[in-house]
Amino acid sequence: MGRFIICMVMLSIACSSAFAVDFFAHQAGIWSIDPTEKLERWVIVHDIENSVNSGIYHIEVIGRAHNAPAWQVERLVRHMAITEKALKASVKKPLTKGAVYPESFDSAYAAWRQENKGKGGMVFDTTVLDCIQETAKLMD
Repeated sequence: MGRFIICMVMLSIACSSAFAVDFFAHQAGIWSIDPTEKLERWVIVHDIENSVNSGIYHIEVIGRAHNAPAWQVERLVRHMAITEKALKASVKKPLTKGAVYPESFDSAYAAWRQENKGKGGMVFDTTVLDCIQETAKLMD
């Protein structure tokens, strides 16, 4: 019985560390999220240092058709503010390379900051995919 308990404790430690997400350690800030039938999708975390300190992560979501050239990326969400818990529940694995021009994110982030008399707009606390669906409903 003692060996079983030790094995279970070691397994739980191994599993928890396998799924640990350290956004600050991955400065590139690009993480894969669940794909759709037609698209690979990623989140890009901007200004990681401030996000780690504040707990609010400012991201954009990009996608590309499966097997499309690397340069054929489309912006699915230009800016989204999301909690660390929600972001950790969304990301799958970090990407070691890749980048996009930040201009569309920067303008969307500036608009978000102006909402609520300069206090900033909505901060999502669900997964990125749930946030995308919720935002789409708000736009209808």
